[in-house]
Amino acid sequence: MKYVTPCCLSLSLFLVACANEDTSETVVVKKPVAEPVSDEDVSREFGEAYDATKEFTQQKHDEYAAKLDEQLKELNVKIDQLQEKGSDLKDDAKVKWNEQMDELKVQRDHVSEKLEEFNDASADAWEGLKQDLDTAWENLKNSFEKTKNEVSNSVD
Repeated sequence: MKYVTPCCLSLSLFLVACANEDTSETVVVKKPVAEPVSDEDVSREFGEAYDATKEFTQQKHDEYAAKLDEQLKELNVKIDQLQEKGSDLKDDAKVKWNEQMDELKVQRDHVSEKLEEFNDASADAWEGLKQDLDTAWENLKNSFEKTKNEVSNSVD
């Protein structure tokens, strides 16, 4: 028994010493030797990136124009329906309604012109026109909703 304690103590110290031993290995990573990049390589890759960017921009332009054109067609149908609904109004309500419908049609024509201008614009210049078109579209939708609500209230 008198040897058990020193043996356990020695074994413990041995295990601690082994655990602290530096077992890390030095890893040398060799960088692969790359071919030198030439002016032609840079020009070719830049041209490919430019062409891809231009094509992507044109696709986004076309998608936006098609979506807005579809929404404008749907709104034209709703304006025609509103025109029919308001035809039953009388006197002052009819005069006010006609003024609102005329203003709505002016705004619709403005959006149509902006859309045409947008479609004719180059893909590089369309972002500024898109903001103008978005604003005109929002104004037209708000005017339509206002007119629709007023006509609904007058007819009811």
